[in-house]
Amino acid sequence: LLTWALAAVVLAFLLWKLQTSHFDWAGFARSFRTADWRLLVLATLVIYANNLFRALRWSIFLRPAYRASGVTPAPWYRLIGSQFLGFTGLALFGRIGELIRPLLVSRRTGLSFPSQVAVVTVERVFDLAAFALIFTGNLLLSPNLRTLPYLHRAGFTIGGLTLALLIFVAAIRLAGTAVARVSSHLVGLVSKPAGAAVAEKILSFRSGLNVIDSAADFGLISVLSLALWGTIALAYVLVMKAFPAPVHSLTAAHTIVLMGFSIAGSALPIPGGSGAWAGNVFALTELFAIPKELAVSTGLMLWIILTLSIIPAGLLYARVEGISLGQVARRSEEAEDQRSSPLT
Repeated sequence: LLTWALAAVVLAFLLWKLQTSHFDWAGFARSFRTADWRLLVLATLVIYANNLFRALRWSIFLRPAYRASGVTPAPWYRLIGSQFLGFTGLALFGRIGELIRPLLVSRRTGLSFPSQVAVVTVERVFDLAAFALIFTGNLLLSPNLRTLPYLHRAGFTIGGLTLALLIFVAAIRLAGTAVARVSSHLVGLVSKPAGAAVAEKILSFRSGLNVIDSAADFGLISVLSLALWGTIALAYVLVMKAFPAPVHSLTAAHTIVLMGFSIAGSALPIPGGSGAWAGNVFALTELFAIPKELAVSTGLMLWIILTLSIIPAGLLYARVEGISLGQVARRSEEAEDQRSSPLT
């Protein structure tokens, strides 16, 4: 409730700023009336299809746990509803909702909850690497971005950081114990408790990487991750093309840059990922010189389609399955607290 109250205060402040800056509300409404709603509906369907890739990828992560536990593998399509409901919880409850997916998958498959939390951790790494690869390649190779030289230079920085992350993950996968020992020693020079905590986190992450069963699975997961973020980029492009010029004239290269600002904004701890809206509006107005009325309406539509459009499907799934979303959120939080307890 406190975070939603904070979101309401932020929204009220933004509306006040728009009102005092001579915001053209008629132009704002006109941009919605002139939008191509067929493309907006298509973008929503693309986002829904994105969850098919997520469910299929998750099922590949489960292969080692199935084999170790002797549990009969569930078909990948039985995990689709958990994806819809999980992202619905994430939109409604913020980061607490992130634990809903592993809890529901655990119940659906009969596997342990900690094993599914490990899947979420590794899933984040693949998502980050896949998007960073797309974003960096776009910055370095697209001639349409030559007018943004500082972003072009940022491509080298992001590419270097992504490569360093991949090397670090590979080192943990191949020699996690040694990496934990060295990290503990280095951090322990400053604080021994902090060094021990770092070593524990590295070993825990090393255990989580066991969800990748083989080199073939690694390759398949990588391809699915790129396809997943490709569908998200396609949804962005469809929304851009649905609105009138100059938004309509933005290229796919510009749209991928916009995705980066949207993702950065969504990292703000505001329910519904509404920080993505602010990131979209900033990029559209400051980078691409889009009129603020059109930028606000486009950013709002991106936020609705990319984040909020999943809520009806999630609530419908919860209704059909007889699941209380609030109850599942509370239980997932309790399960995580028990998993993290020193006594367990």
